[in-house]
Amino acid sequence: MELPFEKTVCRYWKQKLYTLLKTEETQELKIPESMPDVGRIISSWAQVILRGKEWRDREIGVSGGIMVWILYSPEDGGALQHLESWIPFQIRTALPDSSGDGVIRAETFVQGLDARTVSSRRIMLRAGAGVLVQALEPEEVEIPTPGNLPEDLELRKETYPFVLTREAGEKSFLIDEEVTLTTGLPKPEQLVYYRMAPEILEEKVLGSKAAFRGMGNLHVLYIDTDGRLTGTDFQVPFAQYVELNGEYESDAQVSNLLCVTSLELDLEPEGVLRLRCGMVSQHLVNAMEPMELLEDCYSVCREVQLEKELLSVPSWLDHQNKTITLTAAMLSEGDSCVDMIFTPAAPGVSKRNGMVQVEVSGTFQGVTMDRTGGYASIHDKAAESIRMETECETVSHIQQQGTASCRPEAGSWRTDTRVLVDLRSLCTKPVELVSGITAGETGTPDPERPSVIIRTKGNCESLWDLAKKCGSTVGAIKRLNKLDGEPEEERLLLIPVL
Repeated sequence: MELPFEKTVCRYWKQKLYTLLKTEETQELKIPESMPDVGRIISSWAQVILRGKEWRDREIGVSGGIMVWILYSPEDGGALQHLESWIPFQIRTALPDSSGDGVIRAETFVQGLDARTVSSRRIMLRAGAGVLVQALEPEEVEIPTPGNLPEDLELRKETYPFVLTREAGEKSFLIDEEVTLTTGLPKPEQLVYYRMAPEILEEKVLGSKAAFRGMGNLHVLYIDTDGRLTGTDFQVPFAQYVELNGEYESDAQVSNLLCVTSLELDLEPEGVLRLRCGMVSQHLVNAMEPMELLEDCYSVCREVQLEKELLSVPSWLDHQNKTITLTAAMLSEGDSCVDMIFTPAAPGVSKRNGMVQVEVSGTFQGVTMDRTGGYASIHDKAAESIRMETECETVSHIQQQGTASCRPEAGSWRTDTRVLVDLRSLCTKPVELVSGITAGETGTPDPERPSVIIRTKGNCESLWDLAKKCGSTVGAIKRLNKLDGEPEEERLLLIPVL
């Protein structure tokens, strides 16, 4: 007799891809006729802007551009000059095992920038962009659940607390604000470059909403009215919420990934700066989904045949936030450091002997000035490693906390910054469960069978194993031996035969 089973559908978002996509673009930049010849390039800066994401025909693509700024001293020894440029890019990668419909989360990085003079009127730019892509598809799995079963069947059920990605989406928003210089700073005459680094300070799920607040860390380098360079930072707060499709308990977690989609900064009268910055919040909601699974079944009075299958559901097992400090020392003959930034690189993840190592790195880049008013660029890389003991796939995101400091130390410039590393472990461990039961007719007990068996609990043997082997039940063994749970190994047990 085949016993009834039902199918319970569990829906979630499954990670299909997590990888770093890279591109390198070149551009020849002509000096406008209104500007003097290039004598020496002092420094150059870049910021990657995300413009679009596309998932089509088993292929995903990310498009955007690299904003580039160049500062140079003219050949004739005149005032400092600066240029801006935009280098578009598009990156695609195949996703063969895909239904062609899903959500893409993207985190952008500057992979490098080189600006060199071809002639006094031409500059060759080579800029690299990296996009850390996480692609997720809607997935559903059918879980077999037994219906009304005969009372003589002994069932071993286990509840697994899977933490699944229940929602994936995004929301675009715009920061449009005036920012004012701190008292005491010289008045700006021209903007040299600016960049925005978004930072999440708090995020939570509130029922059917996901709320987050953060800080836009805006860094600006400008030429003041005396023709000198000044670097400064602004913190622009923001707060947003997202309407979710479902209602969640307080233990649900939201993971936001912010990306800059547009950036404009205009210099207005009286030294006021007008900021317009577009951002996209790419969110995931992870929530616990307890699943009660039937793992085994038997009867003491009839033959039972089981059908089994493997259930593979990816679960988020571990979440850690770690703050590390990256430092560097750069040699320079400059007497003052007028500008310093830190540009993070994409985290590198490697596995070895059950350990996951995440390398957090980036580049410090600054401008110094000597006593004669001459400027020079300084830069150095910094890296630290974080190790986790896990066999699971590790998803990591990094965000700079605050700004980079700069101070003189023993003939060099010492700089440091804090970086928050978000580490999440995604593990898919197959679980064997009963998907069907065929039960024979109830039989007559063998009159020769013993009524009680005396034996010890063996190594790695459970009460369920003993009861199934000996024709008893877990409850009967516990009652006869006055047990609350599993007995210690090698304990002598009385096992009633039913």
